[in-house]
Amino acid sequence: STVGYGDVIPQTPEARLFAVSLIVLGIATFATALTAVIAPLVSSSLQRIVRRGETRMKRESHFVVIGDTPLAINVWRQLTERGRPVTRILAAAPPDAALAGADIVIGDASSIAVLREAGADRAEAVLALLGDDGDNAFVILALRELGGPARSIAAINDAAHEQRIRLVQPDMTIAPQVLGGELLAMMLSGEPVTSDFVMQRVFHTRTPAPAAPPAAGTDKAD
Repeated sequence: STVGYGDVIPQTPEARLFAVSLIVLGIATFATALTAVIAPLVSSSLQRIVRRGETRMKRESHFVVIGDTPLAINVWRQLTERGRPVTRILAAAPPDAALAGADIVIGDASSIAVLREAGADRAEAVLALLGDDGDNAFVILALRELGGPARSIAAINDAAHEQRIRLVQPDMTIAPQVLGGELLAMMLSGEPVTSDFVMQRVFHTRTPAPAAPPAAGTDKAD
């Protein structure tokens, strides 16, 4: 906002108003130019912070793990340790630096656009492991609308929602939290617990619908 050294100063009111306007316009011009230069730099820095763990993985024949629950985090870690490609869908950018190197998509997992960005239509399996059973059901419905060969797996957090989750017909459901209470009650009651019982109660696979019978009046092949 400088207007000179001071050896030349305005004398008349008009000249003083001109000097004031020059100071104000000078500050405004400088601020505008500074914003135009710094704003893109700040924006790109924020994007790098938000996407600091994102990698350019080929999203095909991979696993899509949805949610930040302990179950979702452990499944992601176990698959990663086995060298399987995994893409995570999270509602917000993860604050944990331990997720560096993970392939992450930020957004609503029940959105078809977000599922498509994560490559759910080309995935081997999509795991809806959110903490809310209703959200898991919406994810399965969106996945069915998206189409593709991916198997759908939904977590059940509350036994009261088990039948409702199965109405959306996921290929498999997993209910470790529901099973935990049942197993503890069985052990305290002295009831036997077998591995077959555990596997049956933890994983529920959808049985394909039987083939429709031939229409009446049609000839059977020899």
